[in-house]
Amino acid sequence: MTGRRVLLALAVVLSLTAWLAAPVAAQKRGGTIVVGNDDDAVGLDPHLSFAFASANFYEHAYTGLTRFNAKMEIEGDLATSWEIPNPTTYVFKLRKGVKFHNGREMTAEDVKYSIDRIRDPKTGSPVRDTYGSVEAVEVVDRHTVRLRLSKPDGALLSLMTGRAGYVVPREEIEKHGNLQKVAVGTGPFKLIEHVSGDFARFVRFDQYYEAGLPYLDGFTIKVIKDESSRLAALRKGTVDLTWIKAVETEDLARREKGLQWSDTPEARHLYIWLNTQVPPFNNVKLRQAVAASLNRQEIIDTVLLGRGKLTAAIPPATVPYVLPPNEIATLPFYKQDYELVKKLLREGGQPNGFEFVYKTSPHSPDYVPAAQVIQRQLAKAGITLKIEQVEWGALLKTFRSGADFQAIAFARVWYPDPEGYTTDTLHSKGATNAAHYANPEVDRLLDEQSRTTNTQRRIAIWHDLQRIWAQDVPIIWPYAMRTRYNVWQPTLKGFAPMANASRVSLRHAWLEK
Repeated sequence: MTGRRVLLALAVVLSLTAWLAAPVAAQKRGGTIVVGNDDDAVGLDPHLSFAFASANFYEHAYTGLTRFNAKMEIEGDLATSWEIPNPTTYVFKLRKGVKFHNGREMTAEDVKYSIDRIRDPKTGSPVRDTYGSVEAVEVVDRHTVRLRLSKPDGALLSLMTGRAGYVVPREEIEKHGNLQKVAVGTGPFKLIEHVSGDFARFVRFDQYYEAGLPYLDGFTIKVIKDESSRLAALRKGTVDLTWIKAVETEDLARREKGLQWSDTPEARHLYIWLNTQVPPFNNVKLRQAVAASLNRQEIIDTVLLGRGKLTAAIPPATVPYVLPPNEIATLPFYKQDYELVKKLLREGGQPNGFEFVYKTSPHSPDYVPAAQVIQRQLAKAGITLKIEQVEWGALLKTFRSGADFQAIAFARVWYPDPEGYTTDTLHSKGATNAAHYANPEVDRLLDEQSRTTNTQRRIAIWHDLQRIWAQDVPIIWPYAMRTRYNVWQPTLKGFAPMANASRVSLRHAWLEK
């Protein structure tokens, strides 16, 4: 992509057909809906609260230079176009006439202020590393911003897309100290009321820059923590849209006549870290033996009721870097093969099998059931897996310490770039390399992909890396699944669920009543 100008014409802004489920003539303006949510925001400042629960709220009030469409492709938002004249320079052209919710026009100065605020160590932003390669943010003119990088950074555009790049007004931060209790952005909806632990109410921002949008007068996010209660509210019609995590509840929703739903690419996948520093997994043959003992499809069918997919290190939603499904199925040690397991056990010095402790938590509905299926499959290969269930906080503490375990498992959710899934966990110097994995070739390839802005070259590198990790087995990925399962009333039209569980397509939604 170096030296190539990427144009996103205002006349075709946002590829509306990717979002809409009916002809333009069918869209109706007006009305409000209730969205059932499983949790409340833990702060509304997009530069300080990067929690998934918080983003569910503030994503409707803020926008950034770029965004993801329903296909998880990057497109322009506040930026109408951008170019990369050389590997260490990004230049963004901004929309004109964009207004903040307080009525002031947004300019390049606001983009600079927002990125610099995230970059400032005093801010304490959890996404500060997104801009680790950025040396300076420069205002070229009122509607042009230039980023100067200290080194090439192939992941920058992906990582700054969406909430890591939301633009905020300086005066509101100076007024309130931060934006944890207010939301003043350039998004399609304005937050006008938030009662902690109960609800948040949004109304249409009439000066929103996409002509004619949003169609809804507004919506209320209602906090309903219990999954069955959210589904019951949907059945009764007191909620128009909600989401579900447990596949058993999802199964009930799918059988409910009249409700609408849509599958999305799988963005969440289970990680099983194998500690490569301690026995038995300091022996690659024994790691491979565990992998070859697994029937991954049986795990998917049993734990997820068939609603999951085979995955490598990068899940299906992270296009275009994911491996083709037919290749994933043929990766080394991905097929259950007990004869191969016997051979690997002999080569690993454990012909009669071995045992290990597997730490997990009942925190998520799939964790323990997955462990139990894996336990049964390994037993048939002469490998004894002892399940140790611990409280969620204790599991995280063990993982972060990187010690005191042989195998540990929990899931990770969607990242905008493959680096989010892998660099911190599989680079020898990664901050969360709980497997203590080190492979010089992997380090070299991870470093190389981070320096290139050529998309095709990055794809090739990420494919090679996934093949290496399948061979080395520092982590086992039994399956990928959707982050959330959205279900809604048939009267809600134009809503498009996304793989990252974002609901920003509510700006395109309307009511047919």
